[in-house]
Amino acid sequence: MIKNTIHKNIFHILIFILFFGFLPELDGSSATPLLIDPSNPDREKVEFFQKKYMNMNAEDLGYGSFGPKTTAKWKEIVYNNKIYEEIYEEAVILKENKNFKDANILLHNIIDTHRTPENIKIKAKFMRSQLFYDLSFYEESIKYFKLLLDEDRGNEFRKKSLFMMAYIYNNNLDMYTDALNHYKQFLSEYEGDDLVPSVEFEIEQINKILSRIKE
Repeated sequence: MIKNTIHKNIFHILIFILFFGFLPELDGSSATPLLIDPSNPDREKVEFFQKKYMNMNAEDLGYGSFGPKTTAKWKEIVYNNKIYEEIYEEAVILKENKNFKDANILLHNIIDTHRTPENIKIKAKFMRSQLFYDLSFYEESIKYFKLLLDEDRGNEFRKKSLFMMAYIYNNNLDMYTDALNHYKQFLSEYEGDDLVPSVEFEIEQINKILSRIKE
């Protein structure tokens, strides 16, 4: 009992570090404009923003100050959907390079920023779920895939999330009843989909396992 509690505490500490422990570290990324609070702008973030987006340096008047021109440029950036796509693509590269911490920081900013277009936010949520899967945090991965089931049934990421939940239950957690329920839900909701043969194969394998358990 004590051992399990220790393991759970360690797990939650790791999750905290992954999600919240180092959020300020990506000041030099495409996400920097999202980290600027216009009501209380951080000077270092403002300076980076001015260098990258306004070609300013320390010799320029207003460098480090969030004045009218910088504010106008900041609004131009953060209200343009292009930056959110750029941040997402940066997160993709970081994840592919197994830099999970920095990838997650970017995903956190995309998901939690209310200005992010919904289609990019959904992609970011799906990648966050994948990130947990890659780290072998399977239960946490399912938790985040489950959030995407609230999306419209025609959404591709919803479909993939439902499949991944069933897959993880079966192949990583040995929770066969949960896997069967989700695979059956998939067959009911996505009849004729390209993934149906894979789902039917998985169901067949689960039924074989359950038959052996009953013997």
